[in-house]
Amino acid sequence: VEKFRSNKCEAVKVMLCASVCMAEQNDKTDPFDVEEVVQEMPRGQKSDLWGRLMSLLQDVLQELPPDRWQQNQEEAMEDESKHVMAVVDGVTLVATVSLGVLQEGDTYSELLKITHRLHGILVSLLAIDTPLLQHIHTLCEAWWKKGLQKKEEFGRTALILSLQKSFALKKPGTEIQRVWSLHDVLVSVDYKSEDNKQIVDLLIRCFQCPNYIKNDDGKRFLVFLFSWHIDFIWVIHGTIKNQLRFYNKTMNAHITEIYYRAWKKACGEFLDKIESSCIQDFMQCAIFLHRSSPVHSKVRQIVSYYHARKGCHSVDKMLFTLYRPILWKALSAPNFEVRANATLLFTDAFPIHNPEQSNEEMEANIQIHLVFMDLSLI
Repeated sequence: VEKFRSNKCEAVKVMLCASVCMAEQNDKTDPFDVEEVVQEMPRGQKSDLWGRLMSLLQDVLQELPPDRWQQNQEEAMEDESKHVMAVVDGVTLVATVSLGVLQEGDTYSELLKITHRLHGILVSLLAIDTPLLQHIHTLCEAWWKKGLQKKEEFGRTALILSLQKSFALKKPGTEIQRVWSLHDVLVSVDYKSEDNKQIVDLLIRCFQCPNYIKNDDGKRFLVFLFSWHIDFIWVIHGTIKNQLRFYNKTMNAHITEIYYRAWKKACGEFLDKIESSCIQDFMQCAIFLHRSSPVHSKVRQIVSYYHARKGCHSVDKMLFTLYRPILWKALSAPNFEVRANATLLFTDAFPIHNPEQSNEEMEANIQIHLVFMDLSLI
């Protein structure tokens, strides 16, 4: 409600026009409290209020549809536009307050109609940033968090708008936090649907945005995206690999942390995909890339991050499983640079062992590994 205090007077007019709020104010200096009035209304009166507000909203939008608002301002018909937008903003305020005081078991079909109409305005004017649209954005976000009917539609729009704003703002920390608070919206978004191409493109862009990579909530969001859809993991990995050459050491460390946290949280086919398509791919790049490549030092930094966490059962098992099919062959490869790269990795990760083996088996394998390393130096 605090976000809409400047529109309190218009909200009062809206409610008065709806002929619902007739409470007398004994203290005329006491400001009209929209939230208090709506909260104290009986259920039937609230439904009546919402029905009248919907009629009012339809009337003003018929008088001046949203697609003509900007045109009217440009044609010096600013007063008409301001009046219509103020009424719509007042309706948005009352709808947001009503949503906040909605109780379990309340019938809210009329409130849903209002929100759906306001949502239509937001969708049609997404490219424009005005206080009114910010207020409708807040209403859609609150509706999704309330878990009511049509929450998927309103939540999706709220997420898209927050993503767009997070890229445009100079200080996007608060908006990134908002994006993270809406991350569960993606559970109902079909990755493969053409209708969702816009949101997929925005999500890819997050991995190209330093503000997301360095921000705590941004990292949480990026880590979550590794668990959104299994086919999206390869898209994420490809996007990051294309950016690696431009990252300094600090930025690369942030990216490495995101991969590691995504791996730690993953399970089942998502874990297999992250290991085979991402981590093992970095291992192969560290072995086969020329050292003159601008990416070689970056992938070495990434795999070394995992080496430094040896001693943890899951890390040891992962390193053993992923290195086994590639590292031993590379240690005896004809190409000297490949052998040298593999030796550096082997030394950094030593000992590479299966933590589920017995001590005797581990020691025997380590001896074999040492023989491989000696051969690689010949």
